[in-house]
Amino acid sequence: MKSFAALLAVLVVTTLAAPSARAGEVCNETSFYVEAAKAWTTSSGLAVRGWKRIAPGACARFTGIPGGVNQFLYARTTDAYLGGVREWLGRTPACVDTDDFQLEGVADCAAIGLETREFRQLSASERSRAVLVEPADFGTRALEAGVQRLLQSLGYDVRGIDGFAGRRSRAQISQFERDHGTSYGDSYEALIETLHATALERNTRLGLHVCNESSGPVGVAVAAQTNERWDSRGWWHIEEGGCLRVLARRLAAGDAFVFAQRVDASRPEPMRGGVEAFCVAPGRFLAEGRSGCAERGYSSVRFRPSPVPVEGRAELTLTDEDFEDPLL
Repeated sequence: MKSFAALLAVLVVTTLAAPSARAGEVCNETSFYVEAAKAWTTSSGLAVRGWKRIAPGACARFTGIPGGVNQFLYARTTDAYLGGVREWLGRTPACVDTDDFQLEGVADCAAIGLETREFRQLSASERSRAVLVEPADFGTRALEAGVQRLLQSLGYDVRGIDGFAGRRSRAQISQFERDHGTSYGDSYEALIETLHATALERNTRLGLHVCNESSGPVGVAVAAQTNERWDSRGWWHIEEGGCLRVLARRLAAGDAFVFAQRVDASRPEPMRGGVEAFCVAPGRFLAEGRSGCAERGYSSVRFRPSPVPVEGRAELTLTDEDFEDPLL
């Protein structure tokens, strides 16, 4: 969501020169594994390519982009982390797919089952090398910070993410190695790759997963409690037959509420069974708090309780019976 971008991430300009304008680097100085996509202008519209997975402290190269054209960048964290996706974004919409993809001249993303993301236009110097950062500005400590972040995501006792491999961090690395029967020595690159794969396997099972078995695409919003305040956010577009994780954290009973509506009907068809009111907006939104929706430019709708989670995971399957025609 855009609030994550505002609070957690900025894209900085770097003036370092690269050997070729056709080989633009994206470097990751954050403590997160990210997936990056680039877009650029062509005679038929925007061309878009993704995803490049980039470890903390590493760079990826996008080749084959003509020199002198406008370029755009979008990045997001992988599913290895709980607490929601962090995004590095801008204001230029472009189509993206869920897996590796390459597109050109696609204007109507939804018509072919693609999602839209907001890309940031790069300056002339960023076309050669752009750097993703966090407010903590880890710089050359990004790799160590990334190891700490993944250990924490896996439940190890790392109390702070600072990029300094102190006694506590080394002890937790040793514990992870004992748990997995492998020693990585001084190879932080091998260590972080294994940590990331382990976190992906574990954490993608957790959270709230919504599947759409109704006869058409739906939009889904979710409300959850954060620091004693209920916030709502949306929308996740789920095609017929598709599934998405809409809340990425270990769930307990009563932690979350869900709202859904059909998105291709002549009139909005809201989900039945809503009991608790939260705020929503027509486009992508993050509404902090649940009161005074109308005064803040939102609508108020009733959300349904999430299914009771089992070992931190809850699953909701939507069918045609979950929706109602508001005029009936």
